Amino acid sequence: MQVKLHQVVTFSRHIFHGNPAYVVTASEAPRETVAMMTGVSDLIGADVMALILRPDSDQPELSFYTPEGPHAGAGHATAAAAFIALSTAKRNMLAFNLAGGNRRHARRSSHGIAVEWPVMAYEQTPRARDVAQALNATPRETYVAPFGYVAIFETEDAIAELKPDLAQVAALDRSAVITTAPGIQSDIVIRVFAPAVGLPEDPVCGTAHRIITPYWAPLLGKDEIHSRHLSKRGGDLWCKHTGANVEIAGESIQAFEATLDLPAS
Repeated sequence: MQVKLHQVVTFSRHIFHGNPAYVVTASEAPRETVAMMTGVSDLIGADVMALILRPDSDQPELSFYTPEGPHAGAGHATAAAAFIALSTAKRNMLAFNLAGGNRRHARRSSHGIAVEWPVMAYEQTPRARDVAQALNATPRETYVAPFGYVAIFETEDAIAELKPDLAQVAALDRSAVITTAPGIQSDIVIRVFAPAVGLPEDPVCGTAHRIITPYWAPLLGKDEIHSRHLSKRGGDLWCKHTGANVEIAGESIQAFEATLDLPAS
């Protein structure tokens, strides 16, 4: 069986920036789908790989895999899948069918591909001192969410100059530390450190914006905010807070497309 393999750079129109993700497209499910897609993920070294079945449909099926097996999904891989599916189907919007009967809505917007996500709640944390020690810098506010700790700083320079102790970051009881502040050429800036899951610094993290958009939007008096990642690769996101959801948008570009010959078993 032959399938298409795409690499898409999300949250940028430059292939050396943004966050790259792999997407496999197929007209029907491969035999032994889980084992086959786990093998493909291992072959190409994907942290998270998306599989789209029937990408020319207005309700394609979307699932995710890593070299260890099925995965719940990631923001950049979902954005990459939406870019491919909308381009393939030549549509302006679609709804992915996910495992468990859930759906994920995506559309074309003035800022590129936009995907809607549920808000992630956050709360104050008694571990502010531990976070400050890990970051080698003291935030003005510190919060915690299921995804990670959130450290709020005063200035863009404070974010750009961070030199965290990654061993201490990895020792915290969350997978990531999100650092953010008001921006100069964007509404806000952000860096995300996640060494515990193999990312000393995330190139561009969409998931973090499900937490920080509801924080920043009312403070800035805006429903939609422009966020700039200050990682080495860098990237730009436009995030709209719509009550229970956050719509995260960004430009994408396909770096390459290839044909993959899957083994018979």
